[in-house]
Amino acid sequence: MPKCRMPDSRCLLALHAHPDDEVFRTAGIFAKYADAGHRVVAVYATRGELGEMHDPDLDPEAALPRLGEIREQEVRNACALLGVTDVYFLGYRDSGMSGSEANNDPAAFMNAPLHEAASRLFEIMKETEPQVVVSYDEHGEQAYGHPDHIMVNRVAVEAFRRARREAWGPQKLYYTASSREAFRRWTEALKKAGLKMPWIDEGDFDFDEYGTPESEITAHVDIAKYVSLKKRALAAHRTQIRSDFFYLSIPDEALTEAAGVEYYLRVHPPARPGEREDDLFDGTMISTRVA
Repeated sequence: MPKCRMPDSRCLLALHAHPDDEVFRTAGIFAKYADAGHRVVAVYATRGELGEMHDPDLDPEAALPRLGEIREQEVRNACALLGVTDVYFLGYRDSGMSGSEANNDPAAFMNAPLHEAASRLFEIMKETEPQVVVSYDEHGEQAYGHPDHIMVNRVAVEAFRRARREAWGPQKLYYTASSREAFRRWTEALKKAGLKMPWIDEGDFDFDEYGTPESEITAHVDIAKYVSLKKRALAAHRTQIRSDFFYLSIPDEALTEAAGVEYYLRVHPPARPGEREDDLFDGTMISTRVA
């Protein structure tokens, strides 16, 4: 496959746990950088075999045994909408939620030997030569705690560490982030649109405990132009997302106000105090390695 060596083009690689994980955290940068002519590589640890089944056009009893295959096609459809150049799978099984019986499956991603899983990702990095790698934090993305998300962090960090030794190695590593202040703006925008986030009881929800203060977030990327595309990409995940899911009902204007920026924490190289970027490719150089 072609490497990222078109004039002035670069490559971004993001590792996700399951199909549909890409939408809320990275769909904006996927679309933005693809639109700018950069190569965008989406890697999935699993095919989400233990996800839900909401597609009204499918018989759940017949579809569940091949849910991984269905979800793979859904994510390929979503990524095609976003302009993603390449989609890869590490080939592990969904581990299920923490504490579930599926955690005991030897084929589950959470049980994969770190060296083996990182080697699989390293080979994809070697083939695609990304300047920038995006993953989750050590808690599996803002304290979500799903074992596959936690494992994504471990695998991405280890593969990045190995790849850094190579002449073509990636130059920057980011974790996805949620802005505490943006989340407040998000809920207010939903109120204006007559909508409410289903999982939030404002009487009990502590907005001061959710996410990361914006002042501590190192990259604020404007993706307002692509918010409607994020909705279309989410809708492509028909087995996971009901047609009446609240996110799909948000008017584009309100969605742009609420979610027109994606946030990232730069892990490598470490950010200076107060440093803020608006482009994940800032400061990167194109590899000159001869293929």
